[in-house]
Amino acid sequence: MRQQGSIMQTSTDDLSERVTISVPAELRDDEGNIYDGQPSQISSWAKVLPYGSRISDGHAEQVNEIDYRVIIRYRPNVAIPVGAKIFWRGKILEMLAPPYDAEGRHIWIVMECREMVEDAGES
Repeated sequence: MRQQGSIMQTSTDDLSERVTISVPAELRDDEGNIYDGQPSQISSWAKVLPYGSRISDGHAEQVNEIDYRVIIRYRPNVAIPVGAKIFWRGKILEMLAPPYDAEGRHIWIVMECREMVEDAGES
C-alpha cells in the first residue's frame, strides 16, 4: 500500500535512504544534577534532500555548509530533540530546529539539518 502525503509529494516509496538518529540522553544523579548518558540510536528509512549551501572564506580556513531536509515516517512515541545528530552516508548532520510534524497530519516528521565541511587550508 502506498501511503501518500503532500510534503514535497513524498510517499513511502521515496524513503530510500537509511539514516541513524543519535538522540542524546540526559540523566539525573541523586542530587538532581543533569549529566550526559549513553545516546540512544534510532534507525529509519528516510528521504534526504539537499536544499542549500554556503561557502564562507575566513582568514584561516574555508567553511562549507550544506543544508538538508530529512523526512521520516511519523513516530507518535518518539521524541527527537534539537541536539540529535543524524548519520547518513558517512556524513554527520546537525539539526537546526526542532523536528516538526509536516502539516499536522501525523504522516511525516521533517528535520532541517546542516552538514559542516571544513577545509584545512590549501597549500
